[in-house]
Parts: sequence; C-alpha cells; structure tokens
Amino acid sequence: MQTCAPNPIRSSRRASMATGTASAPRHGDTEPCLVHQIKDEALEHPHLLHITDLHMVLTLLVSAYKLCRLAMANSETLAPEPGYGSQEEWWTEGLETCQGVSPGMNVDIQAALNRILPDLHQAISATKQAGSPQDLQCGMAEILTLVEEAWVMPTVGREVAKGLCDGIRLEGGLDLLLSLLQSADLDTKCQAGKLLEQILVAENRDRVARIGLGVILNLSKEWDSPPLAQSTSGILEHMFKHSEETCFQLISDGGLDAILYWCRWNDPVVLRHCATALANCAMYGGQANQRLMVEKKAAEWLFPLAFSKEDELIQFHACLAIAVLATNKEIEKEVERSGTLALVEPFIATLNPGQFACTLLGSSDNSQGRTADDLQRLVPLLDSSRLEAQCIAAFYLCVEAAIKAKQKKTKIFTEIGAIQSLKRIVCYSSNGTTSTLAKKALRMMDEEVPRRLLPTVPNWKPLEVQNWLQQIGFAKYCPHFLDHQVDGDLLLRLTEEELQVDLRMASSITRKRFFRELTELKTYANYSTCDRSNLADWLGNVDPKFRQYTYNLVTCGIDRNYLHRVTEQQLQEDCQVEVGFHRVRILSAAREMLHSPLPCSSGKSTSEGTDVFISYRRTTGSQLASLLKVHLQLHGFSVFLDVEKLEAGKFEDKLIQSVMSARNFVLVLSPGALDKCMGDTERQDWVHKEIATALTCGKNIIPVTDHFEWPNPEKLPEDMRAVLKFNGIKWSHEYQEATIDKINRFLQGRSSRDSSAGSENSLECGPPLGQT
Repeated sequence: MQTCAPNPIRSSRRASMATGTASAPRHGDTEPCLVHQIKDEALEHPHLLHITDLHMVLTLLVSAYKLCRLAMANSETLAPEPGYGSQEEWWTEGLETCQGVSPGMNVDIQAALNRILPDLHQAISATKQAGSPQDLQCGMAEILTLVEEAWVMPTVGREVAKGLCDGIRLEGGLDLLLSLLQSADLDTKCQAGKLLEQILVAENRDRVARIGLGVILNLSKEWDSPPLAQSTSGILEHMFKHSEETCFQLISDGGLDAILYWCRWNDPVVLRHCATALANCAMYGGQANQRLMVEKKAAEWLFPLAFSKEDELIQFHACLAIAVLATNKEIEKEVERSGTLALVEPFIATLNPGQFACTLLGSSDNSQGRTADDLQRLVPLLDSSRLEAQCIAAFYLCVEAAIKAKQKKTKIFTEIGAIQSLKRIVCYSSNGTTSTLAKKALRMMDEEVPRRLLPTVPNWKPLEVQNWLQQIGFAKYCPHFLDHQVDGDLLLRLTEEELQVDLRMASSITRKRFFRELTELKTYANYSTCDRSNLADWLGNVDPKFRQYTYNLVTCGIDRNYLHRVTEQQLQEDCQVEVGFHRVRILSAAREMLHSPLPCSSGKSTSEGTDVFISYRRTTGSQLASLLKVHLQLHGFSVFLDVEKLEAGKFEDKLIQSVMSARNFVLVLSPGALDKCMGDTERQDWVHKEIATALTCGKNIIPVTDHFEWPNPEKLPEDMRAVLKFNGIKWSHEYQEATIDKINRFLQGRSSRDSSAGSENSLECGPPLGQT
C-alpha cells in the first residue's frame, strides 16, 4: 500500500485539536438548516437513500437533526476562522443556521465537531471519488485517523466520535464500506474493515444489522487471513452487542465459529476482540443464545483466554463471559465442567481497580467508561447466587466508579439500581474479595457503607437484631422489638400477625417491605450451628431463594435424610412454605435425591485419577498448556491443569497426588522450561518434582515442544534425565488439530518410549541418553 500524502488543511486542524484552540465556520442567517438541506438532497437523489418507506426517511432526518444540534456553533462565543470554507458547503451551512443550544450541551463538543466535520466531509468525498485502490485506501485512512483522534479526546471523546460516526453514515460512508468489504483487493478490504470497526456506534450497528450482516458473515469465513482477522473479530465484537436476534443470526451462520477458531491464535489484538465478543454475546444475547454458546463449546475455549498471563483485558473479558454464562441455571453445570470458572475469583483478586481503570481508559471503546445500559447488565450478576458473578460485577462497578467519580457522574449507579445490590454484598457476602470490592465501589460513589452482619443469624442476641433494624431503615420499630426481646431465633420465625399486633407495625405496605428484607436475611444467613445435614445448601442448589425456608424446616426436626417423607401439607402448615410451586419443587427434588448418590459417594473416586496431567512452566508455557487442556477435553479426555492458589503444603500434596493418579503425563516444553531444574538437587522446583514423580511412577510421558532449546543433559538432575528418552511432538500453532491427533495416538495406549511411534513424532534434539 502506498504512503498517503498529508492534507495540509486537515493537518492544521488536527494541530488545533491537540492545542485546544477553537475555530468556527462563518455564519449566514439566510442559509437553510442541515435538516432541510438533507431532505432536499434526498428528494433530488433518491438512489442515495436505499430506503422505500417513510419511517426510514424520518429516521434519517431525525438523525441529521440531532447531528446538527450537536455540532451547532455558538456565534457569540466562537470567533470565525478567516479564509476558510465555501458558502456552498452543506456542513458549514447546517452547523451555522440551526439556532439555539440544547440544555446542558457542552460547548467543547460543539467546538470540536465544528473543527472536524468539514475535514470529515472532504475525506469522505475524496474516498467516493477515488480513482485507484491506493487513493481509496488513503481516503479511508484519513477518515480513520479523524475518528480515532476523536475517540481518545479527553472527556468529550465519546460524544464527538459519535457525531463523526453519525456523519459518516448520513453521507453514505457506511454503505460504501460495506460495499468495499466485498472487494477482491485484500488491502482495500482490510482498510475498510479497520474503519468499520471504529464507527460501529448503536445507530451504525442498526444499519449493518439491517443491510450488511451477510457481508460481515462472509468476511468471517476467511478465517486464516491474519490481516482480516484483526478487523473482522473487532466488527463481530461490536455486532454481538446489537440484539438477541443479531446474536442468534451470527451464531447460526458462522460468526461465533470464527471467534472460537481465533481463540487458539496468539495474536493479542485478535484475542482481545474474541474475549470481548464472547462477553458481549453472553451479556446481550439472552439465555437461548447462551445455550447455543455452550453447545458450541464456548465455555471450554474461554479457558485459554482467561488463563492467559500476557493481557489483563483478555483475561478480564473472558472471565466476565464465563461468569455471565454460569448465572444461567439451565447451563450452569456444563459451564462448571469446563474448568474456566475456577479462574475468575483468583484473577480478580490480583487486580487493582484504579490501575485497571487506567487500562480501560487507554482503549478507545472505553475512553469515558461504560454507558448506563452497559452497567445495568452488571446488576443481575451482583444479585446472582454465583460467587464468580458477584465478584467480577463488584470489581467492574468499582472500576467504573473510579472513572465516573472523576467525571462527577456517580448518580448513574443509583439510576441503574446498583447501590442496594452492593450494600447487600457488603452485609451478607462471606467472600473477602467481593465484599472489599463492594465497599470500595460504594465509597467512590460517595455512598454510606453498611456494616457487615454476623452471618449466624439464629444465634443473634437482641442487640444484633437492633443493629439490623437500623441498617435496613426500620429504626423507629427498635423499641418495640427490644421490649419483646426479639432475638435471632424469634426474628427468623416471625409471623405477619405478630408483626402487626405485638410489634405495632400497622401499615400493610410497611410490613411487606419488612418481610422483603427478612426474606433476604433468611436467604443469606449461615445456619451451620443448627443445620447438621447442610439442608441450607441443598435447598440453595434446588433454587437459591429456597434457602429462606431452612430455619423453618430445621426447627421442625427435618433434615436431608428425612425430607423425602414430608408431605406437601406438612410443608405448608408446619414449615410455613406458603408458595405451592415452591413446595412441589422441594418435594420433587427430595425424591430425586433418593435415586442419586450423595455427594460424598458420587462420581469417579479420587484413586481413579484423570486421563492426563499437564506439566508446564507458568512464565512461558501457560498459553500452550491451556490450549492443550481445551483440545484434549474436546476429544473426551479428563485433564488436570493446576490453576488454584493453595498453601505450599496443600499445593505440593495435591500436585504430587494428581501426577500419581493420572494415566498420562504431558510435559509442555516451552522456552526455558527446564532452566530452573538445572542444579536443583533438592527438588525445590515444581516442574522438576512433577517430572521426577512421573518417571518414578512409570507414567506415559509425552513431551510437547514449542520453540524449546534442549539444555546440556549433564546439567539436569539425575532423577529427571530419563525424560529425554521419550519421543514427543513439536507443537504447530498453524496445524493444531494435526498436532492434537498425534498426541491423541500417544494417549490411546501407545507408549511414547516406543520408537516405532514414527520419526515424525520424535523430538528434534540430540541422540537419546544412554541408560543411567
């Protein structure tokens, strides 16, 4: 692609953007408004509209009107720029003549749009009139530069960039890009893809969903083109955010398949787009599309993204995606089996919300933080029974609170209903990470942070009940509760009649509010001091809100072993389970429990172990280890890959036991994987311990090399040198399935010591060592 010569006029205007100076177009009182101008042009050139119904025309005119008001000049405060422009140019006419500023309109936004829109018009016109692919690409590059510079403008970047994106659509630039994406010229397609990715604001996503989704899906089928993958994955990332219908079409016609294919790549730009695309699909796609994601093994492919140690944004969005999927009860068990959920809380615990906010602000799509609609979708995660969902939602809101506090826009959190959910987490959550994040978020939102309640509610004394009443806003009733010495036991068994007559709560609405708070308390209380059979957690597994019935059942002498003998009438009359459907579900689950083994005796015994243990060096081999895990799981193998942060003693015991119980030992040899083993005569290094244990136990060892240089064998401890005798496989990122097929053959009974396995699988190293 040829180098584009800079435009001197646009360059000077860009310099004014950088220095903060403002210029305005000339003013003309008799010139027509932008709305009328576009209407007249539409009537004269109907072929430019590509629409046939009146509704679409009105939509276009309304969009033009909004852009006009957003970009309008204030002639009293902005001085004209001498010697600029032509009276015939519509963008200056429109910007000057629509009088009156919308309430609260920021003058900085107006000034920025007044500076940039004329340049944008020139760039679009030049692109439309380009006579060669090179000129076409230069025109698109100029538009892309203007848009990128707008996105990163401090404070007003989102509004200014949105104005430019609207302008591109209104001038036909969006339709032109969709046309160019069907070009045979790769450079043209790549440049058009880069620009389209940057302008996909809500209105432009609507346009693409209506007329261009097929173009995007065809583009996504060119999986193996690295230049196209970066922009196409970014476009899909935005389109998965459009609607449930669009998500369904993208999943059905191959868009999700492309994203999952790219998850095995090592291009950080593509991986970042993939992680965010999967998070958007999970958050905006609805439960039906979440089911389709799981059927296509998205939960498994999220593992290498969440396990990546190289990019926190990739990890974060992968963790967000898997946490959202886990809140769907219909697919929760399948999501858990992927192993990806185990990565969420340990990863979030390592992050600093303030530093992560700076990372987000460095991304053009997050330069002013998230919108209210985006943040609204985090509230159900806070209210979920899944710890992982609560943890990542509290962290995300903490990060956004840091951003919004600087912008003085923290009222947005009250508007979306996040405050009460965060306070509930502080009061009831037993997870230290989640509770700490919720407290930080509330402080940054300038909200009162409630005190944590003692979880063992059945053991509360009257003083704890008084504190709880004050915290939930019922302080006026404290004397009545104190007069009757209401403690935790009485509180959990309180009836509406007692509340009305004895505790003088006359208003039925007030009583409903009180019981709403009491139900929440019952749901999150700790009953371990009286619930010997752990009935609370069993009820919670049936449905999280069923934990509220725990104390009534326990005080009636019911435990898990006897629950199947209880009648529906007894549940209603003795245990006060008033909702009939709840009674049916509890009894149905109790009877099913009779025909399934208890947790302590269910599943595969620990002595059976897993099919494969993967040993790897964290610093260089984590990505390949995670990819191997996913590939092998999809081929039906059970895999152990240590991802937990345990104390040293527990970690060593569990790790060694896992090696001993596994049938196969896959050794990931990444750059420098054995360096720490050299001279490690006391087995302090974990990889050394794992290899030595595998050799001692006679495991089927399969080395997998990835840019690995073999060390001098004499430098390795004697108890692990024999690992060099095993045939192995050289990993190929380009031909991953073929590589996995070779590993598969070794795992299916063929010893990797067997030289008859074929020279194609042998390690590329020196001659094998002799017996020692």
